[in-house]
Amino acid sequence: MRFKLVLAVKSESFGNILPVSYQYELSAAVYRRIRENYEAYLHWLSSNGFAPVDDFRNRLFSFSNLYIPRIRVEGDRLHILVKKVQMWISFLPVRGTREFVERLFSGVSFVLGDRRSRVELEVEEIIDCPVPEFGEEAEYLALSPIVFMVPRSNRSMEYVGPDYPTYADCFYRSILAKYERIFGRPFEDDTQFSWNLLSDPKRKGIFMMRFTPDESKVIGYMYKFKIAMNPLLHQIMYETGVGEKVNLGFGCVEILRRDAPDSKKETPLPEKEVPPMKII
Repeated sequence: MRFKLVLAVKSESFGNILPVSYQYELSAAVYRRIRENYEAYLHWLSSNGFAPVDDFRNRLFSFSNLYIPRIRVEGDRLHILVKKVQMWISFLPVRGTREFVERLFSGVSFVLGDRRSRVELEVEEIIDCPVPEFGEEAEYLALSPIVFMVPRSNRSMEYVGPDYPTYADCFYRSILAKYERIFGRPFEDDTQFSWNLLSDPKRKGIFMMRFTPDESKVIGYMYKFKIAMNPLLHQIMYETGVGEKVNLGFGCVEILRRDAPDSKKETPLPEKEVPPMKII
């Protein structure tokens, strides 16, 4: 299930200037709301057949960057020139999810920023997005940078983009691994997989925990792409994101165009006949 959050910019509180790298603060705001509603979180997970772990680095949902229709960028600062912005958040579980999202976000205010500038945002409206019917092929747009890392010969990790020789394999392995984490078993249905880039990728370097001793930088890419695979894997990618660091708000995608589903080939979400597993 996917929801659009409409957020009012409360510029009278701290102003209207965000750091360009705000993803860490946005993810922290989402997880803070989960911690503050932990009992509801547990109930929502258990009602859908899942068991939590102590932290919230799960892979059952994804969320986008902020969509800001008008901006002015000055250095590492982003001036918001509108009164309302939007973001999207998606969940794989369905049972009780609308009520859970309402509890987490309805009327809630949160502050994003760093020590140099901050913006207060208030959730004004939560809008249900239409539920897609997935076929085997679809075109997508990245709503937040897609991140993949591969090991170097010295065992350090390297961020890679769509020009990396085995990028499509990284993409597919990420989705298959997501399926196995969620359902506790490998994906066994035979499927043809193909991946094609549809636009010039835009490289994004995003700072995490800026101006702190733990500051780091994540490299991801924004682009359009076409992918063919089993419809169930489309659903998992659409609802829970793709790539690495999805828990920090990376890898959220939106459908641009999709084929009509083939009822003979469409695979429903598996029933949870296995005991609840940990979500990591």
